[in-house]
Amino acid sequence: MNLVEGTQTILWKVAQTPESGEMNPYAMDEDEQCIIGQIEVIVRTLPIEKLVQEAAQHLQADELVAFPTETVYGLGANALSRRALQHVFAAKNRPMDNPLIAHVSSLAQLDYLTPHVSSLVMRIMEEFWPGPLSILLPARKDLPQELTAGLDTVAVRMPQHPLTLAFIEAAGFPLAGPSANRSGRPSPTTAKHVLQDLAGKISGVIDGGACSVGIESTVIEVLEQEIIILRPGEITRSNLAQYGVPVRYDEHLVQRREMTASPRSPGQKYRHYAPQGELRIVTGYDSRVFNYVKDEISRAHTKGLRIATIGFPRDICIDADLILSFGDRAIDMAPHLYDSLRASDEAVIDVILARGFRAAEETFAVMNRLLKASGGIVIELY
Repeated sequence: MNLVEGTQTILWKVAQTPESGEMNPYAMDEDEQCIIGQIEVIVRTLPIEKLVQEAAQHLQADELVAFPTETVYGLGANALSRRALQHVFAAKNRPMDNPLIAHVSSLAQLDYLTPHVSSLVMRIMEEFWPGPLSILLPARKDLPQELTAGLDTVAVRMPQHPLTLAFIEAAGFPLAGPSANRSGRPSPTTAKHVLQDLAGKISGVIDGGACSVGIESTVIEVLEQEIIILRPGEITRSNLAQYGVPVRYDEHLVQRREMTASPRSPGQKYRHYAPQGELRIVTGYDSRVFNYVKDEISRAHTKGLRIATIGFPRDICIDADLILSFGDRAIDMAPHLYDSLRASDEAVIDVILARGFRAAEETFAVMNRLLKASGGIVIELY
C-alpha cells in the first residue's frame, strides 16, 4: 500500500474471532477509515502473520512504523539505516544528541550492533530479556551516528510484547524504537496516543493494546566493577544486585540535576513527558497534603482555572474538574501516568496536582518521570 505522505496513516489491528476474542489466522482483510485532524487513518484488520509482514515492508522501505511494547509504544525504524533514523528525528522533532535504543527479537541480532557481549552482560540478558531492561553495549564502528549519537556504545533491549517480537523478526533487522510521540510530550501507552501525536508523520502503528508497565525501560551500563543505572524503570537496583558487583544510580539521578553534557542514555538530558498544564508534585504528611489539595482546588476555581488531581483519594478532590485515582502506590500509578497527563490535556486542564512519593527504590522510576514532566516543581509538606 502506497501512502501519500502527510495525508494518511495505517492503523494495524489483529483479527480476532467475535465468539472467543482469540486471534483468527483465517480472517479476511477488513479496511475501515477514520479521520484524526486532517489525516486519514486507514484501519487494517489482519491475522498476525500477514499483519507483521505487511508492516515490516514499510520498515524495509525506510519508513516509520510505531509498535507496542510492555513499556511504551516505540517508533520503529531500521536501526542500521541512516535515512530511516533521520526520519525518526524529523517526525519526533528530537534533539540529535539524544541516542536511540535498538530493539532486537533474538540474541542473534546482537551481531548487527555490537562486536562483543561480556559474560556478565549475557547473564543479565538471560535473566531479564525479553523485558523492560536496556543495556549499553560496545557499538560496532559501522553503526549510524544517528543511532548512537556519536558515542562508542549502543543501547539495546529485547521487548516482551509477542506481537513486536514477531514484527522485528519479520523485518529482519534491529529496530530503533524511541517513544512514539513528539519530543517532550507524555509518552504513548496506546495506539490512540501515537496517532494523536504522529498521524501523517509515520506510515502506521500496530495496535497491541495498552502497555502493561507504562513507563520506559531501565537503562544500565555494565562495567567491570559496577553496574550503573542511567535511567530508572521497572527493573530496580535490587533486581540487579545478584551479580556480585555494586549497583549505583548515575550521579544526575541522585542529585536531581539536568545534564549539560551529551547524554549516554535517553531520558537523561531533556525535559520529557510534559503536559500542557502546570504540573506540581505534592508530597508530605497525608493530613497536610490533603488540606493543600482541597485549598488549591478552591483557589484554582476562584481564578477561573481548571484543575486535575492524579493519585489522591477521590473524596479529597471531589470538586476537581478531573479526578484520576489508581491507588496510593507508585506501582499503581505507573501504568496510568502518561495516559493521565494526556487526559489532562484533552480536558484543557490548567493546573495538575500529582501525588508524590517518599524516596524509595520502588518509587524511584515514577518520581523520575514526574520530576521530568513537572520541570522539578515539588511541593513538600513535611
